[in-house]
Amino acid sequence: MPRLSITASYNNAINQLNITGRYLAKSKSLSAEMQGFVAEMLMLRLFSILETCVRDVAIKVACGTPYRNGINSTPTIRCKSVNDAIEKFKNEGRGGQPIQNLRFANVSQTNESIKYVINEREPFRVTLSKYGSIYEEMRCVRNHIAHRTKSTSINYKKIVKQRYGANYIIKTSSFLISSKRDGRVRIEDYIRTIRILINEITNG
Repeated sequence: MPRLSITASYNNAINQLNITGRYLAKSKSLSAEMQGFVAEMLMLRLFSILETCVRDVAIKVACGTPYRNGINSTPTIRCKSVNDAIEKFKNEGRGGQPIQNLRFANVSQTNESIKYVINEREPFRVTLSKYGSIYEEMRCVRNHIAHRTKSTSINYKKIVKQRYGANYIIKTSSFLISSKRDGRVRIEDYIRTIRILINEITNG
C-alpha cells in the first residue's frame, strides 16, 4: 500500500488551484457576462478542491500521518488505512447508528464526521476552526450556483447582506467578479483564502 502523505494532498490541491487561477485570468478578455459565467463554473471547482483536500487531510491525520512540518499527527484513535479511517469516522462513538454519508462541506460538518477519531486539540482541527465563517460563506455561494433552490437563495442572500450591509440584489456571477465593495475581486479573494487555508491545515 502506498505511504500516505499530507504533502501530496497539499501539492495536488495547490496545483489544481493554480490551474483554476489560470483559467480565471484567461477569462478577463471576455465580456462581463461571460466572465461571470466562467467565475460560477470555477467556483464549483474551487469548492470541490477545498472540500476534497479537507477530507483527504482528515483521513491522513486519522492515520497518524506527519504534517508537512514533519510533526506526527496524533488522532484519538489511530487508523490503519484510508478505508479504516472512513469506517471509524462512520461508526466510532455512534452508538450503533453509523453516519451514512461523511460530510466535509464546512467546519461543523467536518467536526461532526471526525470528532470521535480526531480530537479538538489536533492542529488540523484547531486551524480549520479559524476558517469557519469563510468556509461556510463559500459553501453557501457554491450551493446557490449549483442548486438555485429557495433554501440556497435564503442562505446566499444572508452572505450578500453580510458583505454589502444591506439586502442588495446581485447575481452570483456578478458577486464573484465584483470588486466594488472592498477593491478585491471576490473569486480571486476566495482563491487566496483557500490557498492559505490549505497551507495551514497541512502544515501542522
